[in-house]
Amino acid sequence: MARPAQHRAPATRARSVVRRAGYLGLASAASLATVGLTAPAASAHNHNVWDRVAQCESTGNWHINTGNGYYGGLQFYQPTWVGFGGQEFAAYAHQATKLQQIQVAQRVLQVQGPGAWPVCSVRAGLTLQNGSQPYPGTEDPAPPTPPPGETGTWWVSAGAGANIRSGPGTHFAVVGSAARGTQVVGTASNGWVRISDGRGWVSLTTLTTSNPGTPTPPPAPPTPPPSDPTPPPGETGTWQVSASVGANIRSGPGLNHRVVGGAARGTQVTGAASNGWVKLSDGRGWISLTTLAPVGSPTPPPSPAPPGEASTYRVSAPGGANIRSGPGTNHSVIGGAGHGTQLRGTPQSNGWIKLADRNGFVYSGIVSKVG
Repeated sequence: MARPAQHRAPATRARSVVRRAGYLGLASAASLATVGLTAPAASAHNHNVWDRVAQCESTGNWHINTGNGYYGGLQFYQPTWVGFGGQEFAAYAHQATKLQQIQVAQRVLQVQGPGAWPVCSVRAGLTLQNGSQPYPGTEDPAPPTPPPGETGTWWVSAGAGANIRSGPGTHFAVVGSAARGTQVVGTASNGWVRISDGRGWVSLTTLTTSNPGTPTPPPAPPTPPPSDPTPPPGETGTWQVSASVGANIRSGPGLNHRVVGGAARGTQVTGAASNGWVKLSDGRGWISLTTLAPVGSPTPPPSPAPPGEASTYRVSAPGGANIRSGPGTNHSVIGGAGHGTQLRGTPQSNGWIKLADRNGFVYSGIVSKVG
């Protein structure tokens, strides 16, 4: 099997196939096309060295496609087939003729040598000299044509549709498909219908003689949920933050949404209320009504935390938190804590937390209590 030069590991089985003949760039591959590899001449002799390599690689099946990612009699890895110009013949190696596959293999041989097929080249006696000779054998036979049979019209009845294959059997490559309800006209024989337009064969097990209806359209993709759910329209008004530690501003109306900011106690906010949350009119996010009070309502004095009682908090703001020299934004920044950092401190009466594990204060609106 053809492998990248840097991965020529020994094959683990006899059919070591042309797996990875290297990720050669198209420009390099194009230059190889000028190496003067002419189309092989045909003769009655079909036991050339390439036949022996194919027998080792794929038991001589030049149109094999087992679904393992490697194709054709010499088991080309798809990037190899493309890189060495194989698509001038067919999209995949198993769709090309035997002689076309050999032409591409000779290009691979010029670059990587017989080691591109590490096991089968040895068994077949492949060398740079004999592998580069014009192929003397005949072209591979066309897929067998079933004997004349019933000519008629069918419809695809299988819910998943039907595969169209290059020959009358499941060992032939899939070359197309037909959706449920598609009309098929052709000739039936041995359990297969040869389509009259030449596209290939369809198994009779997927067809019916009565029209099951129009082709089933593919299911529509599910509608993704809104990234930022908005509660139904509700009361619009102005509130003030009444919670002593301030209020978190979240990306959506629920505690499962991330914290994107904060508002200190006494801050006025305007927005639309619904389902216990206020959507801020300035677009910053949502605040829980449990932390708010109508503007003008008496705000009870905050209850100071018991002396010496400290709690553990985690920085919830995506941008982290500033640590200041005093409990307010008028104090200088003396440090910082990244998102997710745990801090220990005592809440103060003005919405700030005095840190216990380091000097400074952090605003309570951008942290959440742990536990």
